[in-house]
Amino acid sequence: MKTRMLSPLEKSCLRWVSRGKTHAEIAVLEGKSVTEIELCLERALILLDAKSVEEAIVKAERSHSD
Repeated sequence: MKTRMLSPLEKSCLRWVSRGKTHAEIAVLEGKSVTEIELCLERALILLDAKSVEEAIVKAERSHSD
């Protein structure tokens, strides 16, 4: 099974969370609804096989440096 890479929005949402932004703040910054941001972060966790957003951020940073 081929693993899909994170979308630009998924990467952006993880980056915003790592900078301390709330889901509501990210929604405004990205021009999306809070629900869309929450779903985006859920997809990122699944794709990165992470149990938390914090773990997803670490895994995303690691994969970016590879």
